[in-house]
Amino acid sequence: MSSDISSSTTTAPENRRVDRADSELRTIVQVKESDTETWKEVTKVTTVSRNGAGFSLPRPVIVGRLITLVMPLAPELRAYDEDKELYPVLGLVQYCNQGMVDGKAVYHVGVGFVGKNIPDSFKANPTQSYRISGMKKDGLWEITEAESQFKNRKQPRYWISLPVTISLLQRAEQPVAREETYTQNIAAGGVSVPCSLAAGVGDKVKFACKEIDFYAVAIVRNRKVPSNESPTLHLQFVDVELPVEKVIASRTAQMS
Repeated sequence: MSSDISSSTTTAPENRRVDRADSELRTIVQVKESDTETWKEVTKVTTVSRNGAGFSLPRPVIVGRLITLVMPLAPELRAYDEDKELYPVLGLVQYCNQGMVDGKAVYHVGVGFVGKNIPDSFKANPTQSYRISGMKKDGLWEITEAESQFKNRKQPRYWISLPVTISLLQRAEQPVAREETYTQNIAAGGVSVPCSLAAGVGDKVKFACKEIDFYAVAIVRNRKVPSNESPTLHLQFVDVELPVEKVIASRTAQMS
């Protein structure tokens, strides 16, 4: 890998609702296992948006590692290099789940797009683990080095974009304030969503996702307002859990 991956590049940004597409798009995936070992695979991209993608691989990849994708992504889904034929982008592995297709093991992978500039820490150590620390103005994920390799925890977070509707719970006489948006990441106990509703910490909202037939009340636990961007709400579900397994199964079915 070079100091960046702009030699085979693409994409344009603006902070908007993520359009997640299911298509016949194919990508070259490059995984660097060590300073001397690298492998590549050409695979179908089953779900893609401005800030991430889902696909399957014949070999597992480690959650928290960076991998490279190169694909002819549509210009409207790019954060840079809209006029280039190919779009090279670093992806942070958010999940890797084993499945079976035609009797063979496959690994369903989801990555969050980071950009084209390769971190110095990755060049020094390709096995370095990373975690998402926020979102950049161009809609790509901000990352930082993780002190240790990813470990499964009780409620892991996944980079998965789901179309959802957020409704602010108000007094009965007040009009319903509602906004259609998408999840930035999900866990069984809560999600993060960009949302411009006037919801503050401690307020309750209705969370609706028709795709997985999930409806819940959630409490706003944090509200971040980056400059020139929509606020991000961090929601915790009340007395219910999001069926993450159902979401993964849905994505797996799309990849099969």
